[in-house]
Amino acid sequence: MTSSVSRVPRLLLVVLLGAAALLLLLMPFAPARAQAPAPAPAESQLVSVGVDDRAGVLSDGDKELLRTETGRIAFPPQVRQVEYLVFDDGDDNLNDTTERFAQDERPDLVSEDREKWAPGTLIVANDAEARQVGIYCGDDVCAALDVFEGPHLDGSLEAMKDPMRRDNHAVGLLAGAQAAADPTVVAAEPEGAPAWLPWALGGVGVVAAGAIGAAVAASRKKKATTARERYDRVSREYGRVAGELDGLDIRANSLTSPLADDELRSQWADVRDRFLALDTVMGRIGELRPESKDSEFRDKADDIETAHTTVDQMETAERNIDQLFRMEQGDADVRRRQLGELHEDMLAAALGTEDERLAAEARALDARADELSRDTRAADFMDRYARLVVDYRLVVEAIRAREMSDVEAADDADDRHAPRLYDRDWRAGYGYNGFVPFYVVSSWHAQDVQAAAAASSTNTSYSNASFSGGGGSSGY
Repeated sequence: MTSSVSRVPRLLLVVLLGAAALLLLLMPFAPARAQAPAPAPAESQLVSVGVDDRAGVLSDGDKELLRTETGRIAFPPQVRQVEYLVFDDGDDNLNDTTERFAQDERPDLVSEDREKWAPGTLIVANDAEARQVGIYCGDDVCAALDVFEGPHLDGSLEAMKDPMRRDNHAVGLLAGAQAAADPTVVAAEPEGAPAWLPWALGGVGVVAAGAIGAAVAASRKKKATTARERYDRVSREYGRVAGELDGLDIRANSLTSPLADDELRSQWADVRDRFLALDTVMGRIGELRPESKDSEFRDKADDIETAHTTVDQMETAERNIDQLFRMEQGDADVRRRQLGELHEDMLAAALGTEDERLAAEARALDARADELSRDTRAADFMDRYARLVVDYRLVVEAIRAREMSDVEAADDADDRHAPRLYDRDWRAGYGYNGFVPFYVVSSWHAQDVQAAAAASSTNTSYSNASFSGGGGSSGY
């Protein structure tokens, strides 16, 4: 018994000694920063601040704000001079505007060889006419702030843009200096591959591979689940719609109001013919059963998606044809509801345009719509409604041409058109004589503005090939 008990402490001692040895062995591989305290953050320092407003947009108070607040920014010691420049040249490259100004009038802002920005210098610039912002720096400052180029420069320029769009030039300039001094300010990652993908592909190892494998498995499971759900709906609705198709076709072709023009009939023929063509697709997916394997549903996912989209559009067209038919037959509720949709769009147009005359015209048309809503039993209701749509189309087109000129006309872009008969947001009159409602045009405009903002990459080039100063500019 004594011998057995004595062996336990000795075994425990061996384990502890082994653990200590392992710890000593691993210590050299610990990160260096774990062995020494992090350096203290740089303290703010006095810097020289210059303000040159060649556009005349800064007040005396703005200039004092820039001088005072810049002194409170915690720049690294490399920054000895901050220069704020405001131009109204309208040149399409602010880099060139700034470089020419410095070479001609402020040689203290460039290096002795005149090929870079002066050491110790940070320049924050704006061209109020060209609507561009820029941040430039001597090599030592660019290195300390990490604004030669890249996400921190991009993010610092982005920080300036919102105030500049509001013509708050002093705040925009100060925001650029503050952002440049803050290393956490970076531009948003562009859409595309997830941020972790390079890390995973870099050979981190089994954990990353396992995570990717789990993600792939989840994606495959989701694809099969979606295919099953859509197959169930297609199986139920395809037969019903097919059985009612002849009657629906007769109703669609019996519409007699001006709104049932060639374009509307063409849209009906399109969705009807695509539905009839599903017979082949349904034959391919007809082998599936509820108990079929996930892999079988994944194999047929594309056919199921085609069938689901077409059946869904056919059901939507069915509802919209019924609404227009009832509207033609004098259903007061449907007529008021369609006028209500038109009223909301007219009101949005009146409030959304800066042109007072066009706003007044939109309000006048809204008054006509309100008057028509009180006379829903009128024999000429459909003719008056169609006339209202035509007149309103002219107002929307005028707003688009004057205030949203970036938006292509509906017939100039395949993906830009009024909601169609088989779309869920179709309303009576959409597409008639080319009518596109204001809310659709304004959504196109918003998309174009957003796309332009996303495409406005930072420009770090100069026309003067011998000049290679750090930093760059971007439009707002």
